[in-house]
Amino acid sequence: MRIYTEIIHALERKEPVVLATIIHRMGSAPREAGAKFLVKKDGSCVGSIGGGCVEAEVWQKAQKVMQTGAGSVLHFNLTAEQLADGGLICGGNIHVFLEPLREGFLEIYREIERLRQQGGSGILATVISVNGEYPRGEAVKVFIKPSGEKTGSLFLGEDLEQKIFKEAERFIRAKRVGVMKIGAEAGHRWKDLEILLEPIIAEPTVYIFGAGHISQQLAPLVKRVHFKVVVIDDRAMFANRDLFPEADEVMVTEFERVFDQIQINEFSYVIIVTRGHLYDGMILEKALQTDACYIGMIGSKKKIQILYKNLVEKGVSKVALERVHAPIGLDIGSETPEEIAISIVAQLIMKRRGRLA
Repeated sequence: MRIYTEIIHALERKEPVVLATIIHRMGSAPREAGAKFLVKKDGSCVGSIGGGCVEAEVWQKAQKVMQTGAGSVLHFNLTAEQLADGGLICGGNIHVFLEPLREGFLEIYREIERLRQQGGSGILATVISVNGEYPRGEAVKVFIKPSGEKTGSLFLGEDLEQKIFKEAERFIRAKRVGVMKIGAEAGHRWKDLEILLEPIIAEPTVYIFGAGHISQQLAPLVKRVHFKVVVIDDRAMFANRDLFPEADEVMVTEFERVFDQIQINEFSYVIIVTRGHLYDGMILEKALQTDACYIGMIGSKKKIQILYKNLVEKGVSKVALERVHAPIGLDIGSETPEEIAISIVAQLIMKRRGRLA
């Protein structure tokens, strides 16, 4: 996510910035909880929380937050009048947390960026309010990994961090942002406490097996919607930087051995678009032995039936084969490599957003 890189650069330069995050959404507002919008001192912005009247007001309020250092939560009820004035076509209610980012958060965001690039997960906890007021201290943000390792801290104490740690797995598994509300507890100095919990997971990686015409159209689209891209083929004349300049990695290797060289996990997407049935079947069999969250394979229904039959005869269960999206992509009547690439990317987005089994 580019916004984390921008945050790191701004904090390194000690530039005032305000981060706007949707912490609650009801109805058909355009962006989900967790969407972010970074406002810089020079007036420039990165990210989006829906555009139109919402971002215009958030931008204005952010200027005041930079001056006062006091964060706040804005409530938007996107009525018909607001929609007409702002040019939006979506309705609903959203709550937006405006947070002044401080130099003391730099190591937290560096650790988040390292994790997103190298793999793993964690929970980012940020105090929104204590007794209805935004806390102004540095120790209002902590990033905790499943191992218990943490970067940053909360001034409210380790007991609270342990409570957050217990909730972390649930939030990471659901991949959903939420607000933890805690009432008065014996021995603590708060009556009401609100903490934003954000699951942080590694950038999902798309492994494209096969470097033909469809892959050449697919790779730049996949990269544009913020996946990491690894292209794999056994032919150097196809798998090279000239044809795939946007890819994070291009591998020239035998398909039979490639699964010993890559790490496919629950954040991985496998796309099988090789040049022949033999390689497709070989890769599919290996992919089904991984924890990949998505497996898609190109081919006609007849070809797929033949491959499935062969795999079942080799001991692959029919239940396992139900994980596979084949023919790959959404059914939009696509025919050309460009159209097929669009249909595949649309399906990947559906999977990432939790709208595809």
